[in-house]
Amino acid sequence: MSDSTYTARLVGGGGTDSIELDLIDGRPQKSFVRPIPDGGGDMVWEIVPDSEDGDGAFEYREAGMPGADYS
Repeated sequence: MSDSTYTARLVGGGGTDSIELDLIDGRPQKSFVRPIPDGGGDMVWEIVPDSEDGDGAFEYREAGMPGADYS
């Protein structure tokens, strides 16, 4: 991990994964879109507030599919 990246721990229905993301203005990204591994589209991931674990890792949870109507 460099001074411009951090570890994002993705916790969702498919298990847990860790990826490196770029810091934006020195802060972790609030959300990002990532392809679903099985090719089923994309998933939005949102940061869990106050989730830093002391090692610079932040936890993210699934927030749904971009453009989906959940009403």
